Amino acid sequence: MKHVSLIYRTNGNVNAIEFIKKNLEDIFGDHIAFTNCYLDDLAEGQKLHADAFLAIDEYIYQQASLYIKDFNKLIKITRSPERDALKKISQIPAGTNVLIVNDSYISSLDTLNSFYEVGISHINMIAFDDSLAHTGIYNHLKIAITPSEPLLVPPHISEIIDIGYRQVSFETMFKLMKMLDLDISIINRNLFRYMQSLVESNNAFHANYIYGHLKSEMLSHIVNSSKIAMILVDNYYQVVYANSKALQIFQADDKNQIHLESCIDPSILTSADTPDAPLAIDDGNYYYNKYPLTLMDEVAGYYITLQDEADVSTANKVNRQKGHIARYHFKDIIHQSSDMSQVIHTAKQIALTDHTVLIRGESGTGKELIAQSIHNASYRNKFPFVAINCAALPDNLLESELFGYEGGAFTGAQAKGKIGLFEQANHGTIFLDEIGDISPKLQARLLRTIQERQIMRVGSDRLIDVDIRLITATNRDLESAVREGSFRSDLFFRLNVLPVVLPPLRKRKEDILPLLQHFLGSAFKNIPAAKLRQLTNYSWPGNIRELENMATYYQTLSDFPPQIAAQSSGTTVRVSGANVNLAILKIISEHTHISHGIGRAALVQYLGQEGLKISDFRLRSELSALQEKGYIEIGKGRIGTRITSAGLSFLDHAQTAY
Repeated sequence: MKHVSLIYRTNGNVNAIEFIKKNLEDIFGDHIAFTNCYLDDLAEGQKLHADAFLAIDEYIYQQASLYIKDFNKLIKITRSPERDALKKISQIPAGTNVLIVNDSYISSLDTLNSFYEVGISHINMIAFDDSLAHTGIYNHLKIAITPSEPLLVPPHISEIIDIGYRQVSFETMFKLMKMLDLDISIINRNLFRYMQSLVESNNAFHANYIYGHLKSEMLSHIVNSSKIAMILVDNYYQVVYANSKALQIFQADDKNQIHLESCIDPSILTSADTPDAPLAIDDGNYYYNKYPLTLMDEVAGYYITLQDEADVSTANKVNRQKGHIARYHFKDIIHQSSDMSQVIHTAKQIALTDHTVLIRGESGTGKELIAQSIHNASYRNKFPFVAINCAALPDNLLESELFGYEGGAFTGAQAKGKIGLFEQANHGTIFLDEIGDISPKLQARLLRTIQERQIMRVGSDRLIDVDIRLITATNRDLESAVREGSFRSDLFFRLNVLPVVLPPLRKRKEDILPLLQHFLGSAFKNIPAAKLRQLTNYSWPGNIRELENMATYYQTLSDFPPQIAAQSSGTTVRVSGANVNLAILKIISEHTHISHGIGRAALVQYLGQEGLKISDFRLRSELSALQEKGYIEIGKGRIGTRITSAGLSFLDHAQTAY
């Protein structure tokens, strides 16, 4: 139990003091023991001890610092009128002069201000000061408002409106709950009810509290049903949140009892890499993963997951048997283009979330490769990756494959029924390729599955909860399909939460030769430079899949398919090792700008596309020779290398030979 001290100047107003104490006890119940303390009773230099302190007004708030060691534990109480009080005041005729009477002038001002803050402005309110009553300045007033202090109202007042004691404000209650780490269901329930009985100016604060609480409850419901331990920590690895599985592993009642450094080696916690072997925690072995959580480019904390080795081993065995595994990682994606680098950077960030992903791109651009990489970079990577091509199966068969069916549900159904792919993907990822080709009937069923995270087998009336991450892909223009009415707009927006767009190969030609080298292996070096130049001039309508097929064609027939040479004929420039300097000058001239030129790494890349394999050492030598001749300027860092007017003149004269 926490201990909170309520600080007053004196014990002169016993009824109000007891009202405030009961007000607080109604919200916090047995979780806090409240005691009253009076400054007039304290000795000079005496220090108070409690988990938190509440000061009744601004004067007490300032004076309390003399008696409290930790000023961060002090909260100034603010108070608010009840809704019923507002109804009484609203009935006073507009423009009426009204006296506000409380147990002191400061309290009367505080009461008056609380009315102004909630929008009461139709009457003229005057705070009562007892020391001025004898002057007769209040004699013309006929109406007084008082919070349960009618005996203090001057006797000439003919109408007294008693609005009852003002309640401790919601803001004060909320601050106290957070300070004492009492953000628990029963107190939040009490606060929610309490908030509706008050009239306060900070409606936005109330709304944020409600929305934040609803989000928190929703997320807790989702993550607490997971078999994966989930922990959020700040930059100092202090636990901010832990789900039920995490509390169970660390044998803790709440997050504050979890001290990661005592259970996990600090070198593992702070490392950017995660260990392949499971960690021993108490009596179990758990696979550990850590993912950074960022605000723009600043790391705000980390998301840590722990998965039981036994669960992972069982799941991996079953997944391997059924082929429900993701073989590819981001490191397996071969590329040199900046466009693909940006796609991978975005996909890595997406992998850290659990939101639905829509991968878009032409056929053959590698959509499933990205989907598998996202799964393997996510906290679900130890669980199934289930993929299906929605365009490859008839409608009825696809429905039974996705959702499963009960025994005897249709002609030819297995007697024992069948588990669908959604159930088989539980705790993992399901990848629906060619999602744009599913029928309207399946679109409706899929929409419900996404919304409710529940499925119903064909022939059944029982809902089954599924914990999955959904990744979809399409090469169709879904926006046009929505406009035409062949694809549901509500489903499109449910799928298009985190879009990833893969550029076609013709728009990232820097990737052609590295990909071909991967497909051909050592045979790549046997391809003539002229042949390689043909590839960068070809449009690749089949993208990477077509490039892989072409590699197979070359391995078999030692030549490229005729359409490649036909499309690129007449558009290439002959380059050989003898005039490598001209090739270097030409590339530099194409990338010379006012503010920058081209770097050596990019030069090597473009020379490779021209079929010229050149080492960094040799390139430095060639560039040095060209600089000595005055043909180029070699800048430092990002400035790069630029061609000079002399270099342009030399290149123009040499073009015919080149």
